[in-house]
Amino acid sequence: MGGCLFLVLAVGFLGNLLAAPLTVSDLMAAQSPPQYPAPWEWAVLVAVSAVTALAVTWSAGRRRPGRAPALAAGTVLLLTLCAVVTLRVRDLVGTDDPTLTGTLQGLAAGVTALAFRGVARRWERGRPLPGEVWLATVPFRDSDEEARHYCVVLNRRPGYADVLQITSQNKDGRPGYVFMPNGEWDTVSGKGHWVETASRPRRVPYRNFLKDRPQGPCPAETWRRLRRRSAVRLPPSGRGGPTAPPRGPETRARRRGRRTQPPQARASGRLPWPGRPRRAARRSARGCLSRMVLLSGRPRRRGAARLDSR
Repeated sequence: MGGCLFLVLAVGFLGNLLAAPLTVSDLMAAQSPPQYPAPWEWAVLVAVSAVTALAVTWSAGRRRPGRAPALAAGTVLLLTLCAVVTLRVRDLVGTDDPTLTGTLQGLAAGVTALAFRGVARRWERGRPLPGEVWLATVPFRDSDEEARHYCVVLNRRPGYADVLQITSQNKDGRPGYVFMPNGEWDTVSGKGHWVETASRPRRVPYRNFLKDRPQGPCPAETWRRLRRRSAVRLPPSGRGGPTAPPRGPETRARRRGRRTQPPQARASGRLPWPGRPRRAARRSARGCLSRMVLLSGRPRRRGAARLDSR
């Protein structure tokens, strides 16, 4: 009996925090004479509700990097649901007894928050989300065979997830691998791990994930590096797609050279080094000056002869 009473009080207290802007304003309006919250009081009530909704939403989901947008959306959704339920209870019960109305509003908002938390936790169970480390059967790069590996989930797709394979072999100093601290996802082996980024992300169907919960979150610094690399990564292996053009200093230099070259060079496909079109233009001008001097019959100067010899 005591446990049920404590549960009801806890749910009511949680609901009162979530519905504080509405319940407090109703109680103040029921006074004689009616009173209304000041702007700074409204700000405090809204802040209390927002912080409470944020805490409930944070406890409903798994910790992982890059969770801020989903956390903000869940907070706004929970506040909206609590406000709708609170207003609905006020319409059904009325405002003749403000104490009873406020109590029922708090209980309704608290039950809504608990239901929201349960649905969110149920929705995330068994669903790999970006920024998490999972154990799955990952396909090989150049064959249809598969093997059990830990992997980092990059994106969720309809029917499959894009992942990057994790290896415990020492790849220190080798290009195409990012070092990954053990962090919270591996507290037993004590080995170093590297994430393979040289190849395209692998496509793993959801049925190939071997557990109903992740091994842990990807370390924040490693996740930022993986996201920067995946922003310019080729499409995932398995179903192809247009190959992304290579990027780098040489490509940018070649593009600058192509923009500065004359139309004849563009048609021929020659890519001059920076400054070549200008030197060619100066030599052409000097040649025209020398021909004009010859046609006019005037003796050529020593500088013009040196230009012609070039």
